[in-house]
Amino acid sequence: MTYRYIDLHHQNLQATIESIALGERIILQKEGKSIAVIVTIEELELIQEIESLEDQFDLKAAEEAMKESELVPWEEVKLRLGI
Repeated sequence: MTYRYIDLHHQNLQATIESIALGERIILQKEGKSIAVIVTIEELELIQEIESLEDQFDLKAAEEAMKESELVPWEEVKLRLGI
């Protein structure tokens, strides 16, 4: 995948953004620091799908952990951690 870094104040920002349709990712910079990226809608939807799957995985892991968890007295936790 091609990346192009451009300054936020680039004179041809609109023309540069149009190149996204050609498969380029545009990384906007301000004062030499990357601050944002412009991607296609398809890539955004893929990112959102991945985030949703991660959330589902985390929720399932948390639910499983809640089923298995046993309360441990604070004194025992301190001993285990050497506090």
